[in-house]
Amino acid sequence: MKKVLIIIIILLPQFILAQEIWDLQRCIEHAKEMNLDLKIKRNLEKKSAYDLQQSKWNLAPSISASTGSSLNLKRAADADYNISSGTSYSLSYNLSSSLTLFEGFTKLNSIAAARFIKLATNESSELTEIMLEQEVTEMFFQTLYQRALIDVAKETLEISRFEAERIAVTIETGLLETVAQIEINAIVSANLLEYNRTINNYKLYKLRLMQLIDFQADYDFEIGDIELEMAAPIQIFMNADSLYYETCMKYPAVLQKEYELEYYRKMLNIAKGNHAPSIVAYGGINSGFYSTDTLAGGRKTPIDTQFNKYLSPSLGAQLSIPIFNSKSRTYNTKKSKIDMENAMYSLEIQKKQIRKEIEEAVLKLHSLYLEYESASYNLDFTQKSFETYREKYQLGMLNTTDFMNIQNQMSQAITNLLLARYSWIVQKITIELYTSGSK
Repeated sequence: MKKVLIIIIILLPQFILAQEIWDLQRCIEHAKEMNLDLKIKRNLEKKSAYDLQQSKWNLAPSISASTGSSLNLKRAADADYNISSGTSYSLSYNLSSSLTLFEGFTKLNSIAAARFIKLATNESSELTEIMLEQEVTEMFFQTLYQRALIDVAKETLEISRFEAERIAVTIETGLLETVAQIEINAIVSANLLEYNRTINNYKLYKLRLMQLIDFQADYDFEIGDIELEMAAPIQIFMNADSLYYETCMKYPAVLQKEYELEYYRKMLNIAKGNHAPSIVAYGGINSGFYSTDTLAGGRKTPIDTQFNKYLSPSLGAQLSIPIFNSKSRTYNTKKSKIDMENAMYSLEIQKKQIRKEIEEAVLKLHSLYLEYESASYNLDFTQKSFETYREKYQLGMLNTTDFMNIQNQMSQAITNLLLARYSWIVQKITIELYTSGSK
């Protein structure tokens, strides 16, 4: 049985020898590199990082500088507010700064909220990677399974063709009637149809895999992963509770919900902080230049002299207390409380979903192992039965219909074994993704 299984797994169509072989990891890496949804997620990561940096810069003082000029064509006031006639001009300079001393800690909470959004965005991107990796893994093994079915169908076809040739020789010797040739030819044609059908199915699944990983090169490729293809299911005892708690500490879907909950907590603190008074300190320097400011003899006063003459520094502080708009802020606080409560519910829903998936995954892994064991025993007995029935058929002790039935049982036994083995491997990888994240 093991020799037959190894032949089925390793034997590839002749044409793949000239093609490049991609293993599972290469398919996953290519999918991650090309997937547009993942690129969007990574751009959102960069954007959230910029939002965090921007929130930190909001703590810095506000500094602004300005200058202005005016041209008067007829009448103008000089620096001492004396009216003079004729064309004149003036310049003004201003440098001002303000710093928020207290605002209910809203800016600090905004920084914390931006940090949690960044972490949640990172986990969302990580979750997209894991989901893509799981999808590629499933499609990869489905394609491997379809390729293995080609070998099963080919072997079945070759057996029926061999019997057809043997019967043709037997008919020539007069030991069998011509009707036996018609019956075996019907079996051969049915097996040929199944063989062509499995080839078409394999091509379809490989096309789907190529579409999934966004493979757009001019050349074709084949898939293969010797290590995974040679892997055999083993009995693994897993505790669903332990896996669940381990998953809750690492799995991006849970971490994302936790970070979102912390974000809404900070948003609630911001809403509460908006009820507090705000204190802002400010200062500035003003000066100017006037063409009407002249020295004795009518010469304009130099610009540096005027700058010092009209220099006007100022300092101040402003206290703002919300009064008439406090009701609006109260509603904002209440809405923030609802957002935080919903975030808590979302986290619990996610954890329940993860527990459900893990419990089912552990049960399925164990069930698939039992299926594989049963399929192995079934293949052993079916092989022995097939050899016995084949001898009887060659001796004329068995009709063609019975031989076709035992041949179909043989093919089905091999198919069941392959399906159980590949399904077990996919399930094991899926559980590993829960506990370790993407590769």
